[in-house]
Amino acid sequence: MTAAPPTNATTLRPLIMAAEMFPALEDMVLTARTEALLSFRIFDADTRLRSNAAKAAGLNTWADLLAHTAGRGVAVRLLLADFDPLFTTDLHRSAWASARAFHSAHPEIAIRLAPHGATLGPVWRRIFRRKITEKRQAIKDAPDTADTPPLKAALTGDIRVRPVTLHQKLAVIDGTRAILGGIDVDERRWDDENHSQPAPQTWHDVSMAIDGPAAAPVRAHFRDCWAIASHDGAARFGPDSDPPAAEPPAPAEPKLLRTLSRPQTGPLAFAPRTTAREIETAHIRAFRNANRHVYIETQFFRHRPIARALARAAMENPELQLIVLLPTEPERIIFGGHDGTDARHAQALQLRCLDMLEGAFGPRLAIVSPAKPEPASPEEGKPLAGAGIVYVHAKVAVVDDEIAIIGSANLNGRSMRWDTEAAMAVHRPDFARDLRKRLAGHWLATETDTHRAATWNEAAWTNAKKAPEDREDFILPYPMGRNRRFSLFMPGLPADMF
Repeated sequence: MTAAPPTNATTLRPLIMAAEMFPALEDMVLTARTEALLSFRIFDADTRLRSNAAKAAGLNTWADLLAHTAGRGVAVRLLLADFDPLFTTDLHRSAWASARAFHSAHPEIAIRLAPHGATLGPVWRRIFRRKITEKRQAIKDAPDTADTPPLKAALTGDIRVRPVTLHQKLAVIDGTRAILGGIDVDERRWDDENHSQPAPQTWHDVSMAIDGPAAAPVRAHFRDCWAIASHDGAARFGPDSDPPAAEPPAPAEPKLLRTLSRPQTGPLAFAPRTTAREIETAHIRAFRNANRHVYIETQFFRHRPIARALARAAMENPELQLIVLLPTEPERIIFGGHDGTDARHAQALQLRCLDMLEGAFGPRLAIVSPAKPEPASPEEGKPLAGAGIVYVHAKVAVVDDEIAIIGSANLNGRSMRWDTEAAMAVHRPDFARDLRKRLAGHWLATETDTHRAATWNEAAWTNAKKAPEDREDFILPYPMGRNRRFSLFMPGLPADMF
């Protein structure tokens, strides 16, 4: 029997999809006493509030909520990711629009709009000169009133191509409560357990509420990222102040995990220098030591060191089971129709990893994708076996029902070594088992033997033979064939970029 945690231990609660995470985050911010620190890749000020408490207070949007919180005298600090203005123009403009909207809502909200400091060296900028010129011209040909200082600078010759971003999603309230996971805050991310919206609006994600001492390391990490952003020239809105330093000793469990990197310098600079790869190390260690079963939900599976760790564990443990839940393709392929070389190469990297797993696990492996148990409508992107997909954005791993890792990092090189990421490793068998069972229960009609690959494969192939409306759950086989036809491996491109 697992010993009960001491009364002063951290309590943890999984938050499945925005239907649970959004109201929990709203309630935390609404009850903040002294400080609310938030760091997200995307945070739309116009996102509607869902919690009963926020509605009872007469608040409608996140701009309202943060303005209300700052107006109560709470120190609100918002660290938002900025993006390269030429190559990710829409994301860049949206980030600036959100920062400006929050600042307009209340001038005491301190905001850092933070690009990662890594930029391409001059040799690479010359190599990509034609593409840069095309991007600049396309923006000039379609002017937008939402121009920003970095975009104006890029259009007049100050080119700083930024291949790295802040990808983490976390909030810390009063240093004692936190939410950490995979989901950003905007209307696109909203979904509930029924996935009843059209396929382009489905969004499965997982986060975790943290109450107690383990929130302190998350706060310390936020302070570090705030300082780095200030050093790297983040745009500033509101008060020019840093979070005060007051961090108690970090508990041994649950453990904060990070990916951090810093810019390389020189004419050939491209990839950043990784300074913390704790998330990668924790996954590899957990997978290498797995004995019974591994359950994974991830948006991407492209990192060969992770695949090798699992393959080696499979060969050493002939009973080891592996279930991998993936979206059929990345969102920009399914709904955006993107078919460029970078998208096709990224899918090739994923197939190499999945092929490695198939060779090592054989029938002990299930690779599955969810789709709604109803026929797809014509506008629903790339249907799967006649059904509109459910988009998987979660980043979860559960090993032997003993260890769970939840965070913002996908199983790709970018999340393991480039982008700023945050996750938690939880070594609590009760938590890990209950999380896996709850996620399996969300996807499968059966509750029996959900730790075995055969259970998932049988459900997937049974569903594939039925009409969508006759299926009892969401699970179908991952579409290897159409991804193999789409993919195109391009030697020489850095795998960690994808």
